[in-house]
Amino acid sequence: MIVKTKYLKTMLLQTQNLFEEIKCIFNYERKDSGSLRKSILFCRYIGIDDNVQDYMNRLKELDKYLQTIEVNYIRFTKGLEKVFDMDEIEKMKDIMDHYSALEEQGSISRYALFNLNMGYEIKNECLEWTKKLAFKEILDLYDTNNRNKSKTIRKNFGVKLLFWMNKYLKELFENACDINIIHKIVFYGEIKKHELYFLIFLSKLGCDIIYINPKEDIEDAIPEVKGYSNIIRCRKMHSEIVQWLGETSKQEIKNIPKVQATIRKERVHERPEIKINTYRPDAKRRVEKSYEEIAKLAESVVMIQAYDKNKQLIGKGSGVVISEDGFIITNFHVVGKGVFFGVVFENDPNEYMVYNVVKYHQDYDLALIKVDKPTKPIQLNDKDLVRGQQVVAIGSPLGLFNTISEGIVSGFREFDHIKMVQITAPISPGSSGGALIDRYGNLVGITTAGLEGQNLNMAVPAQYVKQFIGNILNRP
Repeated sequence: MIVKTKYLKTMLLQTQNLFEEIKCIFNYERKDSGSLRKSILFCRYIGIDDNVQDYMNRLKELDKYLQTIEVNYIRFTKGLEKVFDMDEIEKMKDIMDHYSALEEQGSISRYALFNLNMGYEIKNECLEWTKKLAFKEILDLYDTNNRNKSKTIRKNFGVKLLFWMNKYLKELFENACDINIIHKIVFYGEIKKHELYFLIFLSKLGCDIIYINPKEDIEDAIPEVKGYSNIIRCRKMHSEIVQWLGETSKQEIKNIPKVQATIRKERVHERPEIKINTYRPDAKRRVEKSYEEIAKLAESVVMIQAYDKNKQLIGKGSGVVISEDGFIITNFHVVGKGVFFGVVFENDPNEYMVYNVVKYHQDYDLALIKVDKPTKPIQLNDKDLVRGQQVVAIGSPLGLFNTISEGIVSGFREFDHIKMVQITAPISPGSSGGALIDRYGNLVGITTAGLEGQNLNMAVPAQYVKQFIGNILNRP
């Protein structure tokens, strides 16, 4: 079996302006970044330039700032968690046993690794897959540096790594699993080898990391760390690890202006809860709408223009608004090759720029993007369609913005175990990602492709749309 899910590629950012570069919040603001490429900081800040008091004040100012920005931030001043819950440890042992069993069969296949349960699951397919690949990379790195370790010692390392993954990945990604957001890690003071392996792991998931030590470097602990990080050496070394200053008070944090206010409005990528308008079976008796009434729903169907890194237009498609706060669903093949996207609404002269894909599913051919604009959604109806049912398609075939066509559900087909709705409503290139609407004005599918032949057109059914969206809902 082939794993179709893409993984995140990270590139080490070289900088001497560490305390400014760490303030970058969004991936697209960094050079050489893309939808699945991320430039990250992993810097060893060694020694001190100033006197001890000035040095610690500078670190505290950094700490206060990182607590105010719209990303998740973890600061370690006493190392990683050392008290392990025994029930959790037993769960991690079971996972490590399964991983070891796969190793004993030979080289672990990507498909087997992809399907391995590793505890806490990040609600982003790309990051979840990246997590598993990074776990394997770190374990292989550990093996390289510990060739004579017993199986028991190796297993204990793997269990500890899994425990930290389940604890800290939940803090970092539970409510903010947007690939475009750069979360921050600061580790101050002495570090153990296993903790350093975990920092390398977090860097593979796209976090910015600063390791701060006024006394000594850590390059001898794991030689390969020099390839995963860069170093800024201050003018002098201190004779000891200076105790970290006390916690930043809530009043101090409150007095610092929120950073998001300095960012251009069109580039604010918040992660609000997505409010989906779904069909309710207990609603009042539905009344069929006229075609004129259905045509008014075109205000909730958009044209999507995909651009490459040179800002050249490389393709057009359609999308459908599915929430009041700017979330738009489309086909993956509409946005898959783009670096950034322009979204155009009916009766609105603006082109709203989008710099990342929130989530995608290649098998369903679905993707989710978000604009910074209040939007009016089309209600989603995930009830089964029936053959012969009347439907209306709205999209932008060949760039003809928000063309409306009617037809019927002519059948149901299955391609590679994925069920599709066959419709007679005409669609053409550019219609992909558009709305398939029933006579009650509900979204029942996303138009996706046409086959050779007359009116052999397909749509992704609303059941897949609801399942895809539901995976990213922020639920308690």
